[in-house]
Parts: sequence; structure tokens; C-alpha cells
Amino acid sequence: MWRNTALPVRILMLDARACLPVLCVVVYWSWTTLYIALLGTVFFGVISFFGLTMPALVRVVRRWLVGRLRPAVPAWKRRRLA
Repeated sequence: MWRNTALPVRILMLDARACLPVLCVVVYWSWTTLYIALLGTVFFGVISFFGLTMPALVRVVRRWLVGRLRPAVPAWKRRRLA
């Protein structure tokens, strides 16, 4: 029972976060929200197909934007004139 507590929550084969857009459709029904919900569900399905969750995808995108340089000392703690 406890071994599955760290795994992401899944509803059928989708991540539970993929059901959030569907909740928006249920609350406010229109064709636009249906299209947005379908697009969101497909997005979450694709990233879960690649084995990522939303926080992991954000980390990957941040790594891609920042680049390879990861200084050990933060910029605000560096000694400029020493």
C-alpha cells in the first residue's frame, strides 16, 4: 500500500492533472472550453507518454532555457571586486 504513495495519481491511463481541463468543461459548458479541455488532455497525455509529469516538464523546459552553466554560488552571493 505505501509503495505507491510517491507515484503520480492516475485516472485510467491519464495523469489526474489531465482531468482538470475536463472539470472546467463540466463547470462552464461551451464549445471553446471543450476544445481547450481536449487540447489540455492531449497535452497531458503526450507528456505522460514520454514519462514526464508537469513539474518534471517545467524542470526540463527551465533546463533548456537556462543552458548548461549551473554555477555553484548564486549571483547575489558572488564577490564582485575581490
